[in-house]
Amino acid sequence: MKPLFCSAIIVLLSAISASAQAQYSVLYSFGSVANDGNFPNGGLLFDSAGNIYGTTQRGGAGSSCNFGCGSIFELSPSADGTWSETVLYSFCSLADCADGRAPAAGLISDASGNLYGTTTLGGTSTKCGGGCGTVFELSPPTVPGGSWTEAVLLSFLTGLNDGANPNGRLTWDAEGNLYGTTLEGGLGVGSVFELSPVQGAGWAAYNLYAFCADGPPKCPDGFAPMAGVSFDKSGNLYGTNSQGGAEGDWGVVYQLSPPLAGGAWTETTLYAFEGKSGGDPFSEVNFDATGKMYVTAFQGKGEGECGSVVRLTPEAAGAEEAAHYLFLPAGIACNPAAGVFLDSSDGTLYGTSETAGALGAGNIYQIKGERGRVLYTFCSQSGCADGLTPEGSLVEHDRKLYSTTTKGGAYGQGVVFQLAP
Repeated sequence: MKPLFCSAIIVLLSAISASAQAQYSVLYSFGSVANDGNFPNGGLLFDSAGNIYGTTQRGGAGSSCNFGCGSIFELSPSADGTWSETVLYSFCSLADCADGRAPAAGLISDASGNLYGTTTLGGTSTKCGGGCGTVFELSPPTVPGGSWTEAVLLSFLTGLNDGANPNGRLTWDAEGNLYGTTLEGGLGVGSVFELSPVQGAGWAAYNLYAFCADGPPKCPDGFAPMAGVSFDKSGNLYGTNSQGGAEGDWGVVYQLSPPLAGGAWTETTLYAFEGKSGGDPFSEVNFDATGKMYVTAFQGKGEGECGSVVRLTPEAAGAEEAAHYLFLPAGIACNPAAGVFLDSSDGTLYGTSETAGALGAGNIYQIKGERGRVLYTFCSQSGCADGLTPEGSLVEHDRKLYSTTTKGGAYGQGVVFQLAP
């Protein structure tokens, strides 16, 4: 695949008044019952029956943490339009949090309905304060009314150079292997790993690439990946590093290409953020139907001090392009932590920002072409009953968008919300 993205085109978005807001509703406020979790900051997952699955970084019934050790929850719709919440698993249910602690990312599933995810802390390694994190599987009950069962597939830093503290969501390949990233370790400052099932013998872990192997400050390939990785149609992996890069310490977008004959994966730095057009990318990479890639940058300086949405376009007829959609302080959004959801029917982008709006509580935005629009501003209701500070990515179901806020709601512990654009 050809190298991409050398030049940058900056596009300033027009901000449309937030007065014509979309239809917004809170499906569930955490804190409604004891030990139901709080601080949900990962994305959501739907099953075929319309149930929602997600994680909370705090709360749950685990008692080894000051604010709870996190949970996995299910929201189920009722005929009257309400939703009921069930805690499927509370972390730190095992001694010394061997089962993991503090999941920061959303879940993925397999064809049998098993759920997979990561925890940033916990596990059996003693090399990190609070544990080095895990990859886990949560399996549905085998009998009606039974309990879900958690199994740890990998405790980080219990093997050789396998990284530590995963923060992003996992992804599958076509053969049933899992891929993800770690914030630390892996013979560098963060890594990309693979977990492969071994018949009758669990899962085998492989470190595909270690970032910043020589250590800061010289890290042109970046370091500290906050998000997981995404596949293209050719089997290449893409992701973002929140720090490092040849242009300073503003982060990069990278590509990992698989070996041709049993060799090592090859890393290519596709784009280094420059600060003035945004930096500190925390998001995953998303693709549109034409192969263009989209990421968000949490912050920057100068014109892009509130961050940006960045579109990266592969080489076409010798031309290179990288377009930055800047979120200005007086504009449509500020500090987007999550990536964007792309509507494949018309190319419209949807996303959330953490600190936009009169109260700095964040918003939901839309980008269509080169024009931005605020769809909803959080803390619009008394006491921020509608939530504030969204960090999770949006997911679409039945032509509506869903996600979480880490705070706010009826009990101040975060919400799951629905938006009809």
